Amino acid sequence: MDGKNAISPELMSLLATALREEGASDRRSKANLTEREIAILKCLAAGKSNKLIGRELDIMESTVKVHIRNLLRKLQFRSRVEAAVWAVGHDFG
Repeated sequence: MDGKNAISPELMSLLATALREEGASDRRSKANLTEREIAILKCLAAGKSNKLIGRELDIMESTVKVHIRNLLRKLQFRSRVEAAVWAVGHDFG
């Protein structure tokens, strides 16, 4: 009534965190990945090494590393494991 929140500070913090995570997930699902990055993401989800990914896609291992670095940046992940777990949960696996 006084223009104050009727939600406890603890609950407000939890809601803010949930909204941030939801927004990040939505941004990830809409990331502008190339077809090659999607193919590499699927390989990561399958647990393949850079060398195996390169052989499967007929590209150099160093090129695989560049694509992985780019997709990690676009999806805002710090590691290939994070990307692989996310990809499995989002039907890339």
